[in-house]
Amino acid sequence: MVKLPVGTADFETIRRNGYYYIDKSRIISELIRDGASAILFTRPRRFGKTTVMTMLSSFFDITKESASLFEDLDVAQDEEAVKLWLNQYPVIFLSLKNVDGLTFKSAIGRLKSTLHLLFNDYTFLLEDEINDWERKLINAFISGDADIDDMKDSLAFLTRMLSTHYGKDVIILVDEYDVPLSRAEQNGYYDEMLDLVRAMFSVLKDDSHVKMAILTGCLRISKESLFTGLNNLTSYSLLSESYASYFGFTDSEVRKLLEDTDLGEKEAVIRSWYDGYNIGGLSIYSAWDVVSYIKDLLVNRDAEPMNYWANTSGNEIIRRFIDDIHSSVSDDYGTLISKGAIEKRISENLAYNDLYSSENNVWSLLLETGYLTIKTKYAAGKDTALIIPNEEVRDLFITNVNSWFMDSMGKEDRSELFDALFSGDESKLSDIISNYLERTISYFDYSEEFYHAFTAGLFSSKKCYVKSNRESGLGRYDLLVADKDARKAAVLEFKAVTREKDITSSLDKALNQIDERKYDLDLKRYNLICYAVVFYKKSAYVKKI
Repeated sequence: MVKLPVGTADFETIRRNGYYYIDKSRIISELIRDGASAILFTRPRRFGKTTVMTMLSSFFDITKESASLFEDLDVAQDEEAVKLWLNQYPVIFLSLKNVDGLTFKSAIGRLKSTLHLLFNDYTFLLEDEINDWERKLINAFISGDADIDDMKDSLAFLTRMLSTHYGKDVIILVDEYDVPLSRAEQNGYYDEMLDLVRAMFSVLKDDSHVKMAILTGCLRISKESLFTGLNNLTSYSLLSESYASYFGFTDSEVRKLLEDTDLGEKEAVIRSWYDGYNIGGLSIYSAWDVVSYIKDLLVNRDAEPMNYWANTSGNEIIRRFIDDIHSSVSDDYGTLISKGAIEKRISENLAYNDLYSSENNVWSLLLETGYLTIKTKYAAGKDTALIIPNEEVRDLFITNVNSWFMDSMGKEDRSELFDALFSGDESKLSDIISNYLERTISYFDYSEEFYHAFTAGLFSSKKCYVKSNRESGLGRYDLLVADKDARKAAVLEFKAVTREKDITSSLDKALNQIDERKYDLDLKRYNLICYAVVFYKKSAYVKKI
């Protein structure tokens, strides 16, 4: 039996409880020999950052005896790393993933709770020979009474105290370092949070008590906005070749997992749905999604792949992008959903308060956060080809497009549309539907399925009900729009053409279909109008029977 670690990202929990673990411990050896005193890894959500960080904590932490957790892993073969680094250094492990809130005050409350839990692990410092101020400050963090100035000094203070206690330099690990800034930007208190976080991270600037600092997050924030003066910070983004294989799963790792779970025949569908991230030139799978789908397959071998990302936080990036859409971006969006590539200039240094100031910044954001990936190779200072990485993210884009369309339609006055529909004004109906098409993001290469979904959303309202593909007469109509109170209804039969010269013949074909299949037989109680609707690119042509 294979136990998959769905629901836990903690390395020690995974190892001690016999969960399936894909060995990423070689990163320890590389970090030891990297030479950088401060390192930032940026990867999208669901790529195993927390598991890697908890592994590093377990390996380095002087308060632990974790040799047994590593004895059959790659790092155990590195004698120098084991001898000189295994459980040899005091470690501060700080996760900022829960530091959010609608206001700065609520976010501060979350940070207080986070620091309270952190300092509770170091109550032994109260037994040292410390002065009254140090004792008071430790107690303030433990009790949750620390103020903002205390929080600004929290990492520097704790680093100094641990270094003094052990007589050794300290390793600092900060997971999800950018979450507080992301939430602050969304909710309007960015400047206050930036001032606080910048002060907390000042400990990384050549502090004599810091042995090594490692940070992870989704976005590489410019040094000018957050790490001012931190010249020794080395960033490894998803554009970097170094460390590319340590976050997410490689092809060989997924193949081994499928072999161990006897699910080898699912390799193609898993690759289609969860692979496709070009990270440092390697093709990388989303770790969380692969494990989640395989867990479902072990219960039901016929389980269909799901969009596991849709149920996690952070998808407001796409929605915010769509809400501010304009015509040029709309065409790019349609190209992406249709599995095409777009050429954009990518910036690796972004500031959260400047993310949406330009179109290029937004494309860079979508790349950094995993909604897009590089098609072939990153071109620094030049346009780079971007694509949607896989079916999961493509499904997420489409879902957000449909949701955006339904929401935007619900806010508009569409009385003119319904008046034209129920009065039989085919010319006006053609113009109105075409105008809506011009404003939307199209995909599926203008297939009939897209137009069908688009029109169903367009006519959805509280006043009318819409039915698709229902039996009536001798067949199934494409769409019924009915106003029960007014006893009015319209049946629409759709056709999509790729050549302009086919519009007239397709209209006639649709009208003949309505007549031959007698869609009106079961709708005699309504004042019914039947329409043929032919779509060609972003134009609609309407003719009534």
